Amino acid sequence: MATKSYSNINSVYTISPHTFEKRSRTLAEYLSEPRGQIFFDARPWKTERITNEAKALQLLAERTTIPIPQLIRYGQNNDGSMFLEMSRVDGVDLLSVASECRKPGGVRHNNGGECNKCLEIAQANAMHFIKTVLLPELAKLRSNETGLDGFVIPPPWVVESVDTRPHWEVKTSLDEEFVFTHGDLNPGSLIMDPDTLTVKSVVDWEHSGYFPPGFQKWSLDMDAYYALFEDQQAILELIRSIEP
Repeated sequence: MATKSYSNINSVYTISPHTFEKRSRTLAEYLSEPRGQIFFDARPWKTERITNEAKALQLLAERTTIPIPQLIRYGQNNDGSMFLEMSRVDGVDLLSVASECRKPGGVRHNNGGECNKCLEIAQANAMHFIKTVLLPELAKLRSNETGLDGFVIPPPWVVESVDTRPHWEVKTSLDEEFVFTHGDLNPGSLIMDPDTLTVKSVVDWEHSGYFPPGFQKWSLDMDAYYALFEDQQAILELIRSIEP
């Protein structure tokens, strides 16, 4: 395949035959589009998110068996943006599995178009993976400090919904009571093997770090995931649990 690039409000992505690169967007890139300055101001920790994900990939590769992209390199560009280069993982995210019949086992469920049966199979496999592999592996990683390596970025349902403070202090404890969390686990974070509909890789670790166990929230349904943003009472209680 040819190298191609695309972007969203958060980052710019470049896919090559063997690598996948994510980098933070610069102010100039934001200013080139409508409401660019507003979008730029509304997205905190642009470079820190990239660094946090790189450090998470290093930690997970060293201390877990969780399938993740291989970290190749990360650093800062001359324009101030931060980049993260990883190995490319072929597959389809769980959010897109139902776009066509994937023929698991060579058996086609329909004659074309969306396939809810494939989605059901993939969701069941993903649920099994999360409960038997991902969560047990993350539960082994514990710390007496919140965040990761001195940087704290709570999940999106905290920082994009209730509390927009520009900085979060590290909370310390006498015990290793904080567990490593993905922070943004949803169908888009799971790359599935299109032939077997099993989990091939877990991606998007920008919001990961050590937090109280109650922060280990996730969903395989996007409506349920977005509902996490609306439960403000629960979010406020969790925020109090990480304040020094």
